[in-house]
This record gives sequence, C-alpha cells and structure tokens, in this order.
Amino acid sequence: MRLLIVALLVLSALRSHASASDATLQPGDSDRGRQIVLTRDKGDCVICHAMPLPGRESHGTIGPPLDGVGARYNANDLRARVSDPKAFNSESIMPAYVRVTGLHRVLKSYRGKPILTAQELEDVVAYLLTLKEPPPASAAPTPALTTETNPRSGYDFLSPENQQLQNDEFANPGMLWAEKGRALWNAIDGPAKKSCASCHHEAAHRMRGVRARYPQFDPRRKKLISLEQRINQCRAIRMRTRPYPHESEALLALTTFVGLPSRGMPVNVRVDGPARPFFEAGREFFFRRRGQLDLACAQCHENNAGQRLRGEVVSQGQSNGFPIYRHLWQTLGSVQRMFQWCNTAVLAEPLPYGADEYVNLELYLAWRGQGLPVETPAVRR
Repeated sequence: MRLLIVALLVLSALRSHASASDATLQPGDSDRGRQIVLTRDKGDCVICHAMPLPGRESHGTIGPPLDGVGARYNANDLRARVSDPKAFNSESIMPAYVRVTGLHRVLKSYRGKPILTAQELEDVVAYLLTLKEPPPASAAPTPALTTETNPRSGYDFLSPENQQLQNDEFANPGMLWAEKGRALWNAIDGPAKKSCASCHHEAAHRMRGVRARYPQFDPRRKKLISLEQRINQCRAIRMRTRPYPHESEALLALTTFVGLPSRGMPVNVRVDGPARPFFEAGREFFFRRRGQLDLACAQCHENNAGQRLRGEVVSQGQSNGFPIYRHLWQTLGSVQRMFQWCNTAVLAEPLPYGADEYVNLELYLAWRGQGLPVETPAVRR
C-alpha cells in the first residue's frame, strides 16, 4: 500500500509538471544531463553528492555517493526520486526538482517554477543511468557533529591560516570596525549632547559580559531585543537621536566594540521566564523548511555538521563569533545578514533586518552554543 501511495504522489507531481511542450519531449541526453548535474542553478548534485568526476575532494558528502546509482535503479525509479525525493523519505534533504506546491516562503522570482524542466529531468536521468561503477572504499560517510553531544564553534572548522588571522588582533580585519566603534562610543551625538561613554564610561569594564547575554527579554518592548536593537534603543531614548540602520558600518562598528570586552567569556543567554515563548518560536524557525530548495537550518547545521557541502565543511551554525568578517562578503556582517544570506541560498524570501523571527532565532542559536566563548569579531570563510 505504501509503495502505491508513493507512486501516486510521484505521478501527481509529474503531471503537474507537464506542459504543452511535453509533446516534443526528446529521449534523455546523457551529455546534457552531465552539464545539468554540474550547473549550480540547476542540478548542482556535487554540492551534496560525491560523483565519479574530476575534483572529487571538492564534492559534497551530505548525500550518498552517486557512483553505481545507474546499476541500482532503473529510469522510472530515478525519475521518481529526482522529481520528489520526499515522497520516498519525508526527512530527505534533497530538493524536489519538479514539485512547486507545498513550499514555504519561496523567493518571488522562483514561485511556481520547477528547478528542472521535463526535458532537463529526462537528461539528468539519462546521465545517472550511465553511472554503473560502485563508489571507492574511501567514500565511507563521516558521522555528524551534533550540538547535543559536542557543541563546536565555527572557529573549529576554519583552516589554520584563518584561525591564526582571527587570533591576531593586529591582522584580524574585524578589529578595524572595533576601532571605529571606539570613536563612536566617545562621540557626542543628538540633542541630549551625550555619548555612550556619558552613561557607561569605560566599555572595557561596563560592557564586559554584555555580548554573552544577548538577545534577552525587554520588558519595555514585551519581546526579545538584540544587542543591535539595544544600542539603537539607547540612541533613541537616552541620546534622542536617530537609530543606526541595520548593517550600517556605524552599527556594526559599535556592536563590535561593545562585544569586544566579552571576548573569551561563555555565551550565557536566558531562555526561561518571559523569554521562553520567543525561544520556542526561534526553535520552530530553525527546524522549519523554506524556499524552493525546501530546506531548514537544522538540516545542514544540526543533522549534517562535519559533512562537506561541496568542498567546504558544514559548521554547526553557531553564533558566538558575530559580528564576523567573512571573506565571501569582504566586509563585516551581523548574524542577521547571515540569516538573509542563508534564506536566499535556499531560494527563500528573506525577512527584513530586525524582524522578530530573526531575533527569536538569534536566541535559539545562542542557546545551542551555550558555554562557547564569545569571539567577536570572528573571521569566517
């Protein structure tokens, strides 16, 4: 009965994918299929699967190797599994390359569009059928590093060169923002003619441990507040001046400077009392699938940490280093910039900076890394 249900689900997906152009559908071409498999905005199979292709050390290990897949399955099986793998395994991390319904917060430009056309699906199946040889003995899976048994900072997943870069206060590029933040800390601003130092005096003493405690529940707002929002709240109420825009150089600089005295201290957020419902909402967000790729944060950073995503080792997604200098961005960024980047990567509509959902997620991530040392400003790839 279960196999019949699966078959009907897959048939329904394929029918919904059919169009008038299917009348001209050609037999699959394995050469075209190979190109689709390697194209990043199409199949991109090597992001998760090792394959019998050059550069195998830069292929992913989240999914099983595709060596020998053409000997294990026939064309109909492969077509069904590529079309909607969750019809076979509801926990599958693999995107449904044909399904366009039942997805959450898909980017507007991708809504209602399958990842693969009917012809591209046939081409991919034709290529997969050519993979007859079994995987090499060295392709054994690596166990995931779950936060429950072994919480680890993203620092542990860096190359020795990047670890050294973060450790060196003269070379760490994030320290440039810390120095800018020092100037802003002492700068008089607004009609109240106050600076941060007017109330808090020396940051090295008064700000010690602050970064480790955020986000936290704010009775004034009756919800969580992030460290960036607290800084802007002080600007609005105490200094009577405009808040800094999220991701502006000024807010990143001041947040980094405020976080610096907590370096090395353990993350220690509260998730009880009035913070509890927001913590639970953050947990729900972490496990919620979204986007055209239909992925949740947990599927990479909880279930597959330590595996390779293409050639890069997947971290646990800990937040103890933010703001971070990221080589990919060539600038400093907050944890919410990372949220937006990840959302877009799975082709999901990102939320605006400062959204309650993002602040709730910040608290949940901080709790996952409870006890990890604050690294602000960290360096990441």
